[in-house]
Amino acid sequence: MNRSIMIVFAVVTLVFAFNENSGSRESSINRDIQYDAGNSYDLVLINDWTIADQALGLDVYISPSEFLVMSTNSSNNCVQAYDAVSGIPMGGQQPLDPANESCFGMSWNNDFMSQTYYVNDTQKTNLFFTDNGTSWTTVADPSGLSGRGMDFDGTDYWTTNGNGGGLWRFQPGSSQENISIPEVPTEPSGLTVFPNGGSLGIAVTTYDTHNIYFYMWSNSTLTYHGSAACPASNVSFSYGLAYAESNNHIFWSYEDTSGNFHLVEFSFSQSQALTSSSWGSIKGSF
Repeated sequence: MNRSIMIVFAVVTLVFAFNENSGSRESSINRDIQYDAGNSYDLVLINDWTIADQALGLDVYISPSEFLVMSTNSSNNCVQAYDAVSGIPMGGQQPLDPANESCFGMSWNNDFMSQTYYVNDTQKTNLFFTDNGTSWTTVADPSGLSGRGMDFDGTDYWTTNGNGGGLWRFQPGSSQENISIPEVPTEPSGLTVFPNGGSLGIAVTTYDTHNIYFYMWSNSTLTYHGSAACPASNVSFSYGLAYAESNNHIFWSYEDTSGNFHLVEFSFSQSQALTSSSWGSIKGSF
């Protein structure tokens, strides 16, 4: 296996603390949203790379020696890593569980010593997870069928689905919370989380309206902050989102009207600016 892919799906000696059969009682809670359209967003295109392979859900991997964007590919049932500076594919493709043939969202737990990766499936109600890149286990996907974008905020996982069911904040195999996002008019696809002052920002995109919708999660309340047009033209389908703490940029994948896949990097700014606190220092507080 290529070195870069080995780093992404590293074999580790410590095992992520997870017990699929813990018997924890699931809870599903719907919370009210406090609307706030006072913040405007500007998205500035930095890079738009045309890539050879399908790119659906995204996540970012940052280590002292690597800055990668990982994408799922349901055509080849794999994950492909790209250099986040050049957009060049890094080595071979990492196979997924053969049963995970309609992969979309993916997320890793941001723990170099005990890495765990979750991948959902648009045609199944399971999440597939691994801590070594070779053996996979399943657990129920709280969003059910049509799982889409995923991310991890340092404590909880977040996901959405293509049925318009909103957001889910959850612990795999344990608790879950469903939160409505009525501002998103059509089928959600990509999702990422990012620091917003001392709170958690959340961005969601959709397949066919070509906007990105921004929210803030603070004190168990989700506040809508507005939307902005996707920062590219000639977009047919909008797919994954992934925030990079190293440069405060978001990566986005889309398919153009000619059927070509693109990996995009863009900056974003808002009227209420982010603080200088590092994402790594605050992401575990949510």
